[in-house]
Amino acid sequence: MKKNIMTLAAVLCCAMTTVFTACTDDDNSVKQPETNPDDQTAYTEKMVPVNRDGNNSGTVAIRFYEDMPSVPYISVADFQGIVVPGTTVSVTKTGTGTYELKNAGGTLTVSTVAETCAFDDFLGFTNQMGLVQAGMENGYYDGLPYVRFNHQTLSGGSPAVTFDYSTYGINLRADDSAVYFPFATLADLYADLYGHNTACNGEKVVYDSKDDNGDDGIGGLDSDFKMENLMKNKERKADMVAYNYAELCFTIDHFYGMPTGSDFEKSIQEKGLDKTLEADADGQTVKQLLLSANTDDYADGMCMLYAYLYDGGHTAIWYTEPSATFAEKYPSLYSYYDERVTVDRYRKGLQLGSLTLPLREAFFGDNSTYHKKGNTAICHFDSFSHSDKQAWLDYYQGKGSRPTLATSPEDPMAIFLDALEQAAADPEVKNFVLDLSANTGGSSDVVMAMTSLMYDQSLFRVYNVLTGQKTVWYYDVDRNFDGKYDAQDKDVHYDLNFCIITSPISFSCGNLYPSLCKDAGLLIAGQKSGGGSCAVGAYRTADGFYYQISAARARLSDANWQNINDGITPHVTIDYAKDINVTYEGHDYTLYYYNNFWDFDNLSTIIGEYYK
Repeated sequence: MKKNIMTLAAVLCCAMTTVFTACTDDDNSVKQPETNPDDQTAYTEKMVPVNRDGNNSGTVAIRFYEDMPSVPYISVADFQGIVVPGTTVSVTKTGTGTYELKNAGGTLTVSTVAETCAFDDFLGFTNQMGLVQAGMENGYYDGLPYVRFNHQTLSGGSPAVTFDYSTYGINLRADDSAVYFPFATLADLYADLYGHNTACNGEKVVYDSKDDNGDDGIGGLDSDFKMENLMKNKERKADMVAYNYAELCFTIDHFYGMPTGSDFEKSIQEKGLDKTLEADADGQTVKQLLLSANTDDYADGMCMLYAYLYDGGHTAIWYTEPSATFAEKYPSLYSYYDERVTVDRYRKGLQLGSLTLPLREAFFGDNSTYHKKGNTAICHFDSFSHSDKQAWLDYYQGKGSRPTLATSPEDPMAIFLDALEQAAADPEVKNFVLDLSANTGGSSDVVMAMTSLMYDQSLFRVYNVLTGQKTVWYYDVDRNFDGKYDAQDKDVHYDLNFCIITSPISFSCGNLYPSLCKDAGLLIAGQKSGGGSCAVGAYRTADGFYYQISAARARLSDANWQNINDGITPHVTIDYAKDINVTYEGHDYTLYYYNNFWDFDNLSTIIGEYYK
């Protein structure tokens, strides 16, 4: 019998005695047959309700096969109808165990004998972005109305992708008229950069049109999917345990973006997550925990997987700390988690919350986002997040006024426009400094609008690790923010010398923005930015828990197609005013004073020399 991840996982579920609950005759253990038994495997089918964004959206048929009685299956056509209502999938049986499926975006060829599925255009077939903007390709757009997706260009690689599930022991099923995947497998295939996400617990299906808020996405629509409620179920069924682990391995192997932040990235890329975990004693313990029949042990395993994949912030496998007894039981693993996750998060939190922001307020005498001295103005821009999206939608639909700093004080575009318009209206100001030294990232929609205003270009580049394609996404921007896209947008111009200040805190979009500006010839000053080179992919495990990973389909690149995860080196380095050593929760940290970043006279000199 061919050994695969799920077969071995099922055996481990029954065999482990130190970590797992021993199997009994009622544990529904999974035994993989020699050949695929699709047409012979008995199943039960039931209709379950569909909750779509909090609204009752009818019912859908879910199957449970007798060899995997805890794992819900759904037909590809029914799944497509849930995530993109009104669309269809045609199914043609082309041979023994071979089926051709077509929708508006592409063709999928499935073999239930080989357990493979081959997309002629993977992103086309799984595209849900038409829900955000009509006719949109499967790209990146958060839906802020002052930006709209224009088009994409692709080079290199291929849109065609073939997935082999036989290695993972995941069975694809079919009858003459339909093809069935495990529900979570389809959910992972369709997961995109916008955050469309769906889950099924065997009793109901929940679809969230933007599950980018972690546990508050699907969990907010149905409390059964909240972490605290999922954790109440202390016993895990053996067939679900095995499938959950296999699907998790598949997802990490194929959809993790390899940003270069994880210690185990190279190993995962070369031999997969399962074999990476098996390579040493600590990894074997993590695998055992992930395969535990006890939910608390499983949670500890997910915490440790978080440490293994930790890449600075985009990947977040778990949202709680290890259990109280974990450090005592697994000191080596706990030490690794502490160093990789806890220390890095505390370092950033201490630098930002305990030093940089209070110091800046003391330096300027207030916490305003705009300051000016002589010919130089500074906009303190701490986040590309917290957009008041509903207020912007209301404005563009003629239902309200344009959001401003007064009405939407945390909105990044309101903050930026307030500062930029003040500087442009002041005849004394020649230099505009965008201070990203405390910026931890956010939405690329905001990035595109701001680059358009600063240097009249709104595009960015990503490398698709899965397909090998180099992708450029282009956007339109309502550059005068009058609520419409028209010829007057081209007339907007700001005659200012721009400078962007960065620090190691500048992460994600706080790293993308200076990369784009540097490529465009704008001055970057300060210290090297903090990296973060992937968009975020939102997922749910087969048993319902939310997690996110750096997405393989969008690893950010500079104009030379180089990965920007190492951070952006400034044209001009500004030394820290001083550093201090502090001890917090048993760890030593070096923190830095950013006072010199806000020296108006020095900034004026630096900018003048750069643009002369």
